[in-house]
Amino acid sequence: MKNIFFILLGIVYLFLANAIELAIIKPLFFLIGLALVSIGSIRYIKERYIAAQTLVQMTEASEEEIMAIPHTQCTLSNDALNALLLNEQTNTLIFARRESLDEELTIIEIPFNKIYEVAIMEDEEFMIRTKNHLMSGSLLGEADEIEEVEVEEDTISQLSLKLVVDHLSEPIQEYMFMDNGEEPISKEEEDYKEAMELCEKWFQKISVIIKRHELERVPINHWQ
Repeated sequence: MKNIFFILLGIVYLFLANAIELAIIKPLFFLIGLALVSIGSIRYIKERYIAAQTLVQMTEASEEEIMAIPHTQCTLSNDALNALLLNEQTNTLIFARRESLDEELTIIEIPFNKIYEVAIMEDEEFMIRTKNHLMSGSLLGEADEIEEVEVEEDTISQLSLKLVVDHLSEPIQEYMFMDNGEEPISKEEEDYKEAMELCEKWFQKISVIIKRHELERVPINHWQ
C-alpha cells in the first residue's frame, strides 16, 4: 500500500511540475516526483522478488516433505499441494494434501484391499469406472445413475480420479489432475492431453489393485 502511495504522490508532483511555470519550483517538483515514483517502483519490485523467492522456497520444502513419504510410485501437483503415492512394499495408496503452502500436510493411507471403486471424472461427469463387484451398491451412485459419457464436449475445466475407500471420515477421496476453475480449455490442447494420459495411467494402476483384491475375496466352493 505504501508503494502505491509513493507512486501516486510522485505522479501528482510530476503533473504539478508540468503545470507550474516558475523556473525554480518546476525542476524541484519534477525531481521530487521522479524520486517518489522511483522509490515506490523499487520497493514494489523488491517486495515482489522476495515474495516470489519465498514461494519457490516453500514449494520446494513442500515437495521435499511429500517425497520423503515412503513410496514406490508418485504423482505430484505442479503447486506441490497434492500428491498421490503408491507404496507397493506396504500395499498402501497414499493421499498427501495441504490447502496452502503454509499449512500442515495431511496424509491419508489406504490399504490396497480397502479400495472399492475408482472413476475418471471430467467436470463432475463420470467417464469410466472400475468397481469391486463383490460390493453391493456404490457411494458414487447406482448403475443407472452413472453412465459413461460418449459424447465429448469441446472444452473441460476439471479432470480427476474419484475413489471409494474404507475410510470412515472420508469414504470418497478425489485427486485432481487438472483444475482450470472457470477457464475451461480445449481437449485438443497439450495440457489436457498430458493430464488425461497421466490420469488414465493411475486409473489403470488402481483398477488393477481393485481387481486383484476382488479375486482374493472370491469364495471357494469345496466339493461336498
